[in-house]
Amino acid sequence: MEQENIKKIGTHSGCFHADEVLACVMLTKYTKDYKDAEIIRTRDSQILDQMDLVVDVGGVYEPERHRYDHHQKSFTGTLEYDKYDKTKLSGAGLIYKHFGKEVIQNVINEILSDVKLKIKLDTKDPQLLEQIYKKVYGSFLEAVDGIDNGVNQYSTDLKPNYRETTNYGARIGRLNTTWSVEGEEEDVQFKKAMPIAQEELVWQVRNALLKWYPARPIVLEALKNRFNVHESGAIIKLDQSVPVDSHLYDLEEELNIKGQIKFVLFPEGVNSKAWRVKAINLENSFELRNPLKKEWRGIKDIQQLKEISKIDDIVFVHVSGFIGGARSYESAFKMATLSLEEQKEEKQQ
Repeated sequence: MEQENIKKIGTHSGCFHADEVLACVMLTKYTKDYKDAEIIRTRDSQILDQMDLVVDVGGVYEPERHRYDHHQKSFTGTLEYDKYDKTKLSGAGLIYKHFGKEVIQNVINEILSDVKLKIKLDTKDPQLLEQIYKKVYGSFLEAVDGIDNGVNQYSTDLKPNYRETTNYGARIGRLNTTWSVEGEEEDVQFKKAMPIAQEELVWQVRNALLKWYPARPIVLEALKNRFNVHESGAIIKLDQSVPVDSHLYDLEEELNIKGQIKFVLFPEGVNSKAWRVKAINLENSFELRNPLKKEWRGIKDIQQLKEISKIDDIVFVHVSGFIGGARSYESAFKMATLSLEEQKEEKQQ
């Protein structure tokens, strides 16, 4: 490639953030038009005017000219896709809105070139790209947008019980130059941050593509068969362990059974006869819809647990009551039904 044909992307100098680092990764790694483009970090408007694309600086949002800033007072844009119409976009969100499907498709291609699947995945199904695009925004990009724009995840009257300092944004932010250290250069540190953003993006897509997306029809089938498991319809059974919760809430809403599923039963491993029983959380909460029985929780002595529960091959129950295990399906099923009965009795009191 001739040097004069290399496109140039402008973004701001100074302290860098999770959004423009991710935006630059998406453009330079996963788009045809800007692959391997040169990144120029500046706030000089005359230099920015010469760029092929400008993101997160410049005070202008004009996609027809490839200007993607969100800092100007007039900007209130959101993804405007499905339910994602509330969180104001950052530089990353703007690039995702205009280039995201190309980015996701290229990341998918990269992932599939490096794995051997044991399931059938119809990569030509247009719904696959749509669903992964939406999932990755909801599980990753929306938080980047919200944090960069100062949007609180929860109501401001709620005080957090602890701080979380190892998330994606924190891992990018810590690579900014250190005031007490000589010799660190902003642009060098920015380049060090880009592989972290790329790794996070790829793993978000990988998780959505290989774990989340193929699980949806399995969870849907389990929901349709729930009355064959137990007359209450509150217990679902899976023949393999797959991600449940992220699909469950959406599917419950689609089937008009919101909040009705209390437990999921699934085998411990591929060749294992042991089973697990997992209590379902309230959406976006650690609180459980129906925990396992109080008197079983946190007992380390298996013999004592057997005597209290009267279940011969019970193995454990977590102290919070969110999960338990037994050496057979029948016993795991009994753990769920007895726990349902306990909550029913408590409500009647």
